Amino acid sequence: MKRFIFPLLCLFLFACGEEKQAPETAETSASEQAPSEEIAVSTPPSSENPAVLDHDPLGMYVGSFEAAKYGAGNAPSYSNLINISINRIEEDKVYGHSVVAGNIRPFEGSLKKVGDTNYMVEAKEPGDDRYDGSFKFSIILGTKPSINGTWVANDTKLAVTERKYELQKRKYDYNPELDLPESVTYDGLYDTWSGDEAETLTSSVTQLNASKALLKKQEVENLYKADLEFIRNAVYARHGYSFKNRRVRYVFDNYVDWYIPISTDIRDQLTEVERENIALLKRYEEHAEEYYDSFGR
Repeated sequence: MKRFIFPLLCLFLFACGEEKQAPETAETSASEQAPSEEIAVSTPPSSENPAVLDHDPLGMYVGSFEAAKYGAGNAPSYSNLINISINRIEEDKVYGHSVVAGNIRPFEGSLKKVGDTNYMVEAKEPGDDRYDGSFKFSIILGTKPSINGTWVANDTKLAVTERKYELQKRKYDYNPELDLPESVTYDGLYDTWSGDEAETLTSSVTQLNASKALLKKQEVENLYKADLEFIRNAVYARHGYSFKNRRVRYVFDNYVDWYIPISTDIRDQLTEVERENIALLKRYEEHAEEYYDSFGR
């Protein structure tokens, strides 16, 4: 019997539907998207060395992008992992972009310094995408740089019309050594519940890393379908791929602490080892069996 966390999450996720991205299939998620930038591991420099003061507002800030106002009947996604990057500051103007749920959007706006280390930002996305809106947030520098604020959608008919966030400054570096943590096996996968059972991942996903070395046929031929799927998607996650697919996204957003969404196209970032392993895993995924486990309260 496993822990019963997923149902609580479902209270917030509602059904499927409107969010910033159109859904995709796990099979096509990253492999058929083109990545663009570099990706990787995350650790707030300040937390590694609390004595270090960071007074540079530029960089990426990562954390939960949570629904604050939503329509109960519109099936919103309650929380997604967002990366808000401050790219450039010119006098009182700020330029940046956000990455969330498989979508990258630029923004620009005004910046006002408050005190010695803080800033207030009001910025807008271009407005030519259905899911564009406006940001208002504070940048708080020092030993643990962070930003917190709100985002309001331009379209008042969206499932979620306002979100809130408290994000920590993080740094990304590609690291093929990163493994999936045991926590990814704790709960059922999105939209697979049937009674008290759900499709789940097994410990195999924590034991195979398709970024480090070529996998052997004997290592993958008896694995379950979801295990193969997430071993493959972990390759994309190490490169910072932002998943549209909810089934995949919810696992990486909620249970993989090293994951940072930084790009929607990572094809040029994949190594030859990763390309060969992805092809092998996809071949076996097609005919693999599903695995369901029961969850106790």
